[in-house]
Amino acid sequence: MFRTVFAVCLCLGVANCAKPVADSCEASADAMLDLSFAAFDQGLEGWRSLDGSLACSDYADDVLAAYRSRHGPSLSPANASLLMWHEAQVLAVQGDSARSLNLMRKAAYPGEPQWQQLYREGSIAFLEGEMARLQTARDRLSRLPRDPSLTFPGGRAVAWPPNLDVLDGLISCFGKPYSVAYACRRPGQQSLSVSNNAAETRGHAVG
Repeated sequence: MFRTVFAVCLCLGVANCAKPVADSCEASADAMLDLSFAAFDQGLEGWRSLDGSLACSDYADDVLAAYRSRHGPSLSPANASLLMWHEAQVLAVQGDSARSLNLMRKAAYPGEPQWQQLYREGSIAFLEGEMARLQTARDRLSRLPRDPSLTFPGGRAVAWPPNLDVLDGLISCFGKPYSVAYACRRPGQQSLSVSNNAAETRGHAVG
């Protein structure tokens, strides 16, 4: 199911060291397909553990796609969109802009909140090299009135507007790879990636 990873191993002459690493990555990816949505998308044992690993990062987009395939009928439109968005981001970081753009567009769903649409529009504009569109999306996002239904679990309000810092970073580092520009937000800012009951019917904050 998952494509082969040729891991960089610091084995100092031990032959065939990459295969055990790849086997371990695949086993971890398979195991997380049975996690709950919250554990898979936000938990320490979910897809992010692959994305943050030097050896296993190439498995992150595959496991996101596999999870959507297995659990699709039980996922809400907002949660299915969130997984698709994260898969698109992983592909963008890997430099696969064509597949990333395709998924970013497919992530739209009926009833999606406007702030989320603008964040996607800005991200797509960045990948397509359209600064004017990116700036327009950013400016429109900055002027949106707060959505009181968008909260963290427990009711704590999220920073508003969501992911404005990400678009600011994409503007600051326009023309650089997405993997670089995504991290160009100002120090102390953090993009949101949450899905909770309050936001379930109106959208989710996506990192």
